Amino acid sequence: MNKLKIFPFLSQKIAKPSIALIAGISSTILFAIPVYAATLGQNLIVNGDAEQGQGDAIGNAVGADIPFIPGWISSDSFSVLQYGATGFEFTNALGNIVAVSGLPDANNLGPSVRGKNLFFGGANRASSSASQLIDIADLASIIDVGQGAYDLSAWLGGYGTDLDNVAFSLNFLNQDGQSLNTTLITSPTPDERNNTTGLLFKSTKGFVPIGARQINVALDMNYVRGRVNDGYADNLSLVITKVPEPSISDLLLVSSSCLMVWKLRRNRQLLS
Repeated sequence: MNKLKIFPFLSQKIAKPSIALIAGISSTILFAIPVYAATLGQNLIVNGDAEQGQGDAIGNAVGADIPFIPGWISSDSFSVLQYGATGFEFTNALGNIVAVSGLPDANNLGPSVRGKNLFFGGANRASSSASQLIDIADLASIIDVGQGAYDLSAWLGGYGTDLDNVAFSLNFLNQDGQSLNTTLITSPTPDERNNTTGLLFKSTKGFVPIGARQINVALDMNYVRGRVNDGYADNLSLVITKVPEPSISDLLLVSSSCLMVWKLRRNRQLLS
């Protein structure tokens, strides 16, 4: 389980999502939030499955009605939704009563183990976001010799043919809070979901930049159209592992393979 450290001198301000977020990383700066310590080989994201706290059973929670989301600092109407939420009705500008229904449930595309809740863009026409900060200073001895590898994954999705989408990003920071590198995964397009409501598995891997001491994790729900923000996410995971140094036998094997390839190419040149 992740340990909790409080650093009152840090500050973070969640920037409101913009169109640029769809093509890149959200600009999030640090603001008086808990910092969670890292453990090698374990999921570093606190409450990455949205199971801590109460999920919205209807899908219409906004403002003070949004349930508290442990582990995350959220903006706008970012929320947690229960699978199988009932939906709700509203009166549009023409005076017609319209139903918001068909929200994700256990029968839609998604993780086989999905619990009760998932992250939800929110019950209004606006983009939203949430973030948390992970302290990886305890892993410095591994990271600074280039042996820290990360595996980022999540189930991300949307509603029917709606274009609302999700960006799940990492921003690697040095000890001064300066960005060293960023990476992200994005939700599938409606075509990739066969224009059905659901979530698909997305992942990316890489190496933690040398000098990294913290990771800012951001989940951006980008609204495009519709009565609500239908960005969905579940089972968020970030794991850092140690990549072993190559052994002498590995190096000899690589060297001999390179020598063999060189000899084959040289023989072909002599015969041609």
